[in-house]
Amino acid sequence: MNFSGIQHVSMRVTDFDRARAFYVDVLGLVPHPQKSNWLGYEQGCPIHLMLRTRSGDDTDDPSRHVALRVDQLEEVVARLLEHGYMPFQSDVKQSEHRPLRSKEQPLDFGIGTVFVRDPDGNLIEFVEKNRGIFGQHDPNPF
Repeated sequence: MNFSGIQHVSMRVTDFDRARAFYVDVLGLVPHPQKSNWLGYEQGCPIHLMLRTRSGDDTDDPSRHVALRVDQLEEVVARLLEHGYMPFQSDVKQSEHRPLRSKEQPLDFGIGTVFVRDPDGNLIEFVEKNRGIFGQHDPNPF
């Protein structure tokens, strides 16, 4: 399985405008021209701002994740399944998931990326360049 870097880091925020002002006005990150909650997209440090949608225990909050850029999602799925992990795909709101139980299963659900939880419950997203939402409407999202 080949990794080519961190695709993005997701930051959970409670006030989008306040957070965006900090990252853009204070830190100088440049917003993506079509996706206002994606910052630093051409600066090598893409940050995806996501509104916190849950209160209380937030260990399962999907806005807290790291996304790794990979060469091929099918390799990731095969390796995770081989090691006993249950990868899944999700819609953009993380409200609907589709478990991936076979390496032959099509990867065409939701946003077209693959997720897994590590042994401590941390959410990891795997992104293949030019695939899923990262291949639509933007030839070079990051």
